Amino acid sequence: MRKRLGDYLSPAAKYWIFLVGIISIIFTVIFGSFIASYLNLAPEDKILVQRLFDKLIPFPFLGSMILIVIICTLVSLIFNYYIIPVLRMAEQTRLITSVNPDHRITTKGARELKQLAEIINESADAYQRLQTEIDDKIQSKNLALKQERNRLAALMSELPNGVVVCNYDGTILLYNRKAQEMLGHEPVSNNTETELGGSVGLGRSIFGVLDREPIVHTLEVMNHSFAHGEVKPALGLMTKLCGQRFIRVNMAAISNQESDNNQISGFVLTLEDITGEIDAEGARDRQLQGLIDAVQNSLGKIHSGISEICQMPGTGGDACDRHRNAIARVTDDLEQHLALARELYSQHRQAYGNRENVLAESLLAILKRSLHDRFGLAVETQLSHNCWLDIDSYSIVQAFTNLAGMLKSEHQIKQILLSLNKPSDNFIQLKITWSERGIPCASIRAWLEGPLFMDCDGTSSSPGTIIAMHSGAVHLGEKLTEQCNEIQITLPMALTEQSETLRSLVQPRPISYEFDLFHQPGQKALANIPLSKLSYVAFDTETTGLNPTEGDEIIQIGAVRIVNGRILPNEVVDQLVNPKRPVPKSSVAVHGISAELLESQPTIEELLPRFSQFVKGSVLVAHNAAFDMRFLQLKESATGIRFDNPVLDTLLLSSVVHPHQEGHSLDAIAERMNIKILGRHTALGDALVTAEVLLKLLPLLEAEGIVTLDDALRASEKSTYAKLKY
Repeated sequence: MRKRLGDYLSPAAKYWIFLVGIISIIFTVIFGSFIASYLNLAPEDKILVQRLFDKLIPFPFLGSMILIVIICTLVSLIFNYYIIPVLRMAEQTRLITSVNPDHRITTKGARELKQLAEIINESADAYQRLQTEIDDKIQSKNLALKQERNRLAALMSELPNGVVVCNYDGTILLYNRKAQEMLGHEPVSNNTETELGGSVGLGRSIFGVLDREPIVHTLEVMNHSFAHGEVKPALGLMTKLCGQRFIRVNMAAISNQESDNNQISGFVLTLEDITGEIDAEGARDRQLQGLIDAVQNSLGKIHSGISEICQMPGTGGDACDRHRNAIARVTDDLEQHLALARELYSQHRQAYGNRENVLAESLLAILKRSLHDRFGLAVETQLSHNCWLDIDSYSIVQAFTNLAGMLKSEHQIKQILLSLNKPSDNFIQLKITWSERGIPCASIRAWLEGPLFMDCDGTSSSPGTIIAMHSGAVHLGEKLTEQCNEIQITLPMALTEQSETLRSLVQPRPISYEFDLFHQPGQKALANIPLSKLSYVAFDTETTGLNPTEGDEIIQIGAVRIVNGRILPNEVVDQLVNPKRPVPKSSVAVHGISAELLESQPTIEELLPRFSQFVKGSVLVAHNAAFDMRFLQLKESATGIRFDNPVLDTLLLSSVVHPHQEGHSLDAIAERMNIKILGRHTALGDALVTAEVLLKLLPLLEAEGIVTLDDALRASEKSTYAKLKY
């Protein structure tokens, strides 16, 4: 609805405009009438009036002033007893219906308004009784669902592996404690001093802790598989070194059960600590390698010993030669077995990777799109037999992308053909052909031997080693001497019996849980996102005093995350800070934090980088935010940390939705909204109250037409409290 000019004026402005208008009208009417009468008089009458002017003028003027006083008094009474109380009643009524059903209207206005307030309070009582009945019915209907969710939470917390559920964009929707421990730098403690900057949290991106490319690649592979009506989980998606632990990451897709487009809406990652397995395997490999080397050494000594015996006087002859030949045959057999053992051992070491089952058609489609998008190559594909491949598709795609880049940049190849056929029951042959001209085979050999990846231990992997890890082989199609126009690579197929484990898209009746973050806006500007969809961090600071520009320092930071309209009690900050200066007794009397408690705590320069990670991507919320933000801004030059997050102030927002209420302190707002205050004048306690106040304000803001972050910031700028500076 379009607003009129008067809708933007405050009651005080309207009051003075009305008074000025009344005064102007009175003076205009009285003196206008006098002047008009004077102008209509005859000349001799005008002379008479001029003689009586000093006696006539004071009485109309005095009468006008008396009339103005009477009218101003009446207008003031109307505003104080009717208009202002009505506006306050409107705000309190909305408070009852939107935020605090226990609130009741009190008014100091006229008797008629008090009667109206009583009627509204009676209606509020009836509304609350009805709401209680509805809530009881909803609670009874949701009891089974809550019990099921509790069982899920208990099951998740007791799982030996970490579990992380994400939407398609990688936003974390659910995780258990084990996942937080595995992907964090340190195990999560139960102390009140919470480690800042935890990498795993609701509403955060999984790509902050795991490599993006393998996950995105696997999602693309799974989407192609979904298009064919079946998909397999990616077992061993990646192995990540987290601190001193090796974490194996597995991935399974989540489909949208209500959609018919066969698209993935999210994924589940399971995390397995394989440090002990790798250590045990390494110990076994060392023992096996030692055994092979020892046997090899012993065989050498046997050969040397029998040769020395046969060379001794009196020990030669045919008998010695027969024994030596017999020992040689046995040792040759043993050496062949040892060589085979070495080869199998090497293949086992190489095969320890991120192998997965990928459709051949999906591999060709991904290769075609990757080569076209990155290098603009014209790519044709030919598929003679569609089958499942047992490969590390991410490494294979990266290897061929690297080859295509070399062909385009060094040899100006613009068109290639990707063909795939099945020469045997266990292997497929992937052929890459370029028809323009042959290129030196030395270039292909250099590509095979060039480094492609670097492992965490510093070991490099080349395309040749990647193909060898798959027990594959490379053949160069030679067009002329040392010139080739194609490369053929054999890759292993997945076992045929594995196809029986494919999951059909026709699922049994699912156990459903509502994850609203699946529908989270993507990369839209925060300004245009609805307030109810944003992620917030409500925070507060305790300080040595009230003057940041005069040397006062932060001594405590408390913060809590708000995601999807829910306060996350497990994602909080409660950290004392060493101010490196004395704490005045007057400040200790307020927050109870003495200098002795701060001596062993980190400084603000040590804390802010971690706090910056904690609030990354969120909207900051504080009460009287100008005060807290000023302390942070003054540390920018010392720490290099700049908090450029959008900031909402609950003080300003309260004055926007309740401009006629008398108080907007945190205590007054909490009392108005029926919020219990615990831990007042502690950073975390005040941050929690601020978070609850924000959630109570959101429906009130929406009722005022303030829906997006941009709306809230614009409305806050117009508040009279926005002039406060520190």
